[in-house]
Amino acid sequence: MNWRTELQLTDIGEGERLEVTCRICGHTRYEDPQELAQRPGLEFSYLDEAEAQLICHRRGCRGAVRLALSMETETEGFIGGLA
Repeated sequence: MNWRTELQLTDIGEGERLEVTCRICGHTRYEDPQELAQRPGLEFSYLDEAEAQLICHRRGCRGAVRLALSMETETEGFIGGLA
């Protein structure tokens, strides 16, 4: 069990995106999980099931893809030091 088998497309919050990367050519695109959940066959899919059904959109490739949660939160560097 991992996060892909436990998390459904509908569980991902609004404003978050999924990074879809082709395993063959490396092309990366971003998808809205709520829009993916509206596609036929993906309504109640877990991320691993959606990953198995999605393909690369790059012309001529149509390879298998890998899904990852896109972290677009603003991060700050470590501020501190050794005493």
